[in-house]
Formats: sequence, structure tokens, C-alpha cells
Amino acid sequence: MSLPSRQRIKRPAEFRRVLARGKRSSSELTSVVAKSNDLTYVRVGLSVSKRVGNAVKRNRVKRRIRNAFANLSVVGGWDFVATAKPHSSAASYAELERAIHRSVEQIGIDVATPKAAPDSKVVM
Repeated sequence: MSLPSRQRIKRPAEFRRVLARGKRSSSELTSVVAKSNDLTYVRVGLSVSKRVGNAVKRNRVKRRIRNAFANLSVVGGWDFVATAKPHSSAASYAELERAIHRSVEQIGIDVATPKAAPDSKVVM
């Protein structure tokens, strides 16, 4: 499952708004900033630098992070900006999903358990 286009943060001004006024949480694999929005759904923006790896690794990390946010059941409208750290390219999908889930909970957002089982194998 992926995020539809309307659920992605694309404009620099939207990134700046979330980064300037949002609540932050960090893990060993990602850094997440969240800000409530006036919408009824979640929007996600990603930042994956070249320190994560080559284009293939960066795109894999982006797909996995998008999928992890798509599997979160968050009540209300939130804007998230997730920044991948260099070690995220070596992590499995389950590890990335757990890290994002923990970061979102640390911010104080109520999250239901992920739809995908943590032991399930997802190949991307």
C-alpha cells in the first residue's frame, strides 16, 4: 500500500511550516516531525539525503517509510516530515516501521497497532 498524491507533502513552504512549528521525535533510523493540520487525513513528506546511499537505496528507504505511514492508523489530520538517517538503508522494513511507530507515539499521537504483522516479510 502506498500513499496517494494528496497525502504527500511536496511544497517547500509546507515542509518549512511543519519543521518550524512541529513536535519532534527521533530514533536510531529516522527523525519525525509532526504538526496537526485542518484536514481529516495524514500527509507525509520525506527527506532522504545521499548519506543514506545510492539512488536505489534511497528510493527503497522512501518506499518503506511511505508504506509504514500508510499502515499507521492515526486519528485526525496530521502533517509528518520524516528524515531518514544513514543507517536506515541497512534496516529491514519491520525495523523501520517499528521506529516510525515509536516516534509517532513519543510525539503524543494516538496510534493503533500497525496493520502489517511485525514478523511478516515484506520485500521491496
